[in-house]
Order: sequence, then C-alpha cells, then structure tokens
Amino acid sequence: MREYPVHTFEDAIVAAVRAEREGAVALVCAPIAGSTIEQLVQIPVATIVPRESVTRAVDLVTRKAWL
Repeated sequence: MREYPVHTFEDAIVAAVRAEREGAVALVCAPIAGSTIEQLVQIPVATIVPRESVTRAVDLVTRKAWL
C-alpha cells in the first residue's frame, strides 16, 4: 500500500495516473475525484468518505481487483 497525498483536484488526477503507471492494482480516493479518476485509469477505484474506515475501502478495492 502506498499513499499519494494531494491538495487539489488536479493533483488527484496526476497522482492517480502516476500510481497506475507505477503498478498500482487499485486506488482509494475521495468521492469528489472518484468518478473522474475512474474514467482515466484502467484499475479499480474505490471512493471513501473521510469518516469511513480505510480498511473497508481497501477490502473493496481488493475484491474489485481480483474479480
């Protein structure tokens, strides 16, 4: 698991593309960026609201990645 911290929407897009290029098998991001990022990358994307568990999001992308 690796983090790509961002501060802007544009940073989120760049980080998502960079993560995919670096071999990520899935992404977890905020809902505001999730739908756009899903259109840009070929790997599963899970969105989480900051109050939800990160573990739940990781479980979700794990299931999506291995379907």
